Amino acid sequence: MSARRDNDAVADTTKQPDARVSEIESKPPPPELRPFGLVGLATVVFDIDSGQRLDALHPPHCNLSTVAQKSIAHLALPHSNKQDEGDTQFTVRFKQAPHDKDYLYGFVLFRQQRDQTRNRGYFQKSLVMISDQPFVDLYERALRVVGPLFFQMGTPVLQAVYENMREWPTPALGSPLVLPLAGTYITCIIPDILSYKFDNADLDRLVQISAPSPTGHVIVDRENALSTFDQFDVDDEADELDTELNEDVNATEEDVLIREGKFVLTKRRCPPSPSFGDLLISRRLQRATPYENVGLYSSFIGMEQWLWLLWQFAITGESIVILSPHARTCSQAALAFTSLIAPLKFEGDYRPYYTLYESDFDEISKRQNTGISDCKKTTVIGTTNPFFMKSLNKWPNAIIFPFLDSPPTEGSKSDDDSCIQQRISRRIELDSFEESHRVMLLRRCSQFVKPDLSILRQLVSPPEVYITQTASLEEEPFMTINNTLLRRHFRQLTKKFLRPFEQYFGIWKTDGSRPHLYISAADYLKPFDFHEFLGGINPHKLPPQIKQSKWRELYTAFVQSAHFEPWFSYRRELCVRHFTHTMRALRENVASSVLLQLPNGEDMPLAAYRQLQREVELALEIEISSKLKDDDQVAVIKRHLEAVMAKIRALESGS
Repeated sequence: MSARRDNDAVADTTKQPDARVSEIESKPPPPELRPFGLVGLATVVFDIDSGQRLDALHPPHCNLSTVAQKSIAHLALPHSNKQDEGDTQFTVRFKQAPHDKDYLYGFVLFRQQRDQTRNRGYFQKSLVMISDQPFVDLYERALRVVGPLFFQMGTPVLQAVYENMREWPTPALGSPLVLPLAGTYITCIIPDILSYKFDNADLDRLVQISAPSPTGHVIVDRENALSTFDQFDVDDEADELDTELNEDVNATEEDVLIREGKFVLTKRRCPPSPSFGDLLISRRLQRATPYENVGLYSSFIGMEQWLWLLWQFAITGESIVILSPHARTCSQAALAFTSLIAPLKFEGDYRPYYTLYESDFDEISKRQNTGISDCKKTTVIGTTNPFFMKSLNKWPNAIIFPFLDSPPTEGSKSDDDSCIQQRISRRIELDSFEESHRVMLLRRCSQFVKPDLSILRQLVSPPEVYITQTASLEEEPFMTINNTLLRRHFRQLTKKFLRPFEQYFGIWKTDGSRPHLYISAADYLKPFDFHEFLGGINPHKLPPQIKQSKWRELYTAFVQSAHFEPWFSYRRELCVRHFTHTMRALRENVASSVLLQLPNGEDMPLAAYRQLQREVELALEIEISSKLKDDDQVAVIKRHLEAVMAKIRALESGS
């Protein structure tokens, strides 16, 4: 896509899309009835007269605002000086309204082909799958199937795909699924994504110990019946499991027709087994943060030794702009950057691919443009437009992928191919650096961490060393191994970094009072004092990747970041709910006489009984007012309250 489009007039992209989908309109189901998150499908074209515009949308009434439709039109056709032909997949993130807190996600397949019959010399069109869930893996795999069909059969595919996916049942989170799509099947895992928002209806799921994920998988056939295949031994050889999902797309196109807005199969295809990688992921017991399936190695090829510095940026809330001539490169790098701190949830604003036409561009560009990072406004921007280096010239950090081809060299690797990592002062502007054939990492902050050389030595070398930004969507085996190794390492690094905070997620002390079934956990959590926290850390027990002279600065920056307070409050609330859930279960099995006695069997003082009465009355009030009131629990609490009041009356009367 030529960068000349930046200077072209961009028309009102909210004009009504061409009504070429189908006369049969499907109203979108409410969010609770679309577990896979699909909102709709759209196509975007570049018009020489009107600029980028929405060409088709299904369902026509999918509740996309004018702002959202403009964003889709602006984001779906990447701006770049590279005239690469072929298909490119990338991810975008945008809002329904400027002040919304929630985002929508666009999963884009952009096709560019040389076409001398067109004014600009190229055919340029994008297919966008719009979702309210960040299921990158699912939609990327779906696009590999749907994309070729769309460019062969046209807009009727939009309705057929939408109706096909609406028939999918609610997924089993964290387990491999095999789903029918457009005459073939895709396998994927829908992650159980971590959220800091509590829903009382999910309390049991939150507090119960996670059970191991099944090693079998679920197949959803065309009749929506569920059947479970035999369980797999994950130690079996990978070639027995690693079935390629799109190995025969052309055959699929010939075997499927569209009739009355739905796919009709002319040939039944056998469902595949899930991939070996999917089966390994399904064995995780933890809830996932978004984008953990995005490869760290494959997203930052050539930058391996600086991944620990990027981890520092992410966990301390440093903002960064990522520039690349390819939309997929900056998009994947932005998503991978936010996932570096898993299992910690990234709380900043991130736009995997972003353009200057977005309505909030001016506001975003000014957030960090002072040379000093504002950790409360953490922002990650991915772009293909070099103009961003001028507009965001004082941003705190930047990754600039090569815009120039590497010079020919003898041998497999040259020192000149390595990443340029440089600390720059506040006065230096990002656009003052010349284009290079090497990746550049520019920072204004101090470095608190160092790379783990043992991990770097474990990385598998590719058959031929190269740095590429246009790699195939199908990973080479060495990339899969390296991605898995790095993902596991950085998850462990984050967990070890957070370990000193564990003292604040349990019952601390009870001020000398006797613990009992109606104790309030919130009143007995250890209060957080940052200076006391730092004073209690033994630096020799911290991860060795943290510099011994910089650990205080690292923890200070983390506590000041946008990540800390939501995570800390969530963990404290989770502790309270775990404790409360346990107490509720114990109450049902404890006789009133036990509640009224000290461990040695003696009576408590009268003041202690009166305090217990107040706590039981509070528990009763909370239970009765709960939306999920448990009548059995109410009866237990009332029985205990009557026993406490009877004991108080007996003591007051002297009997």
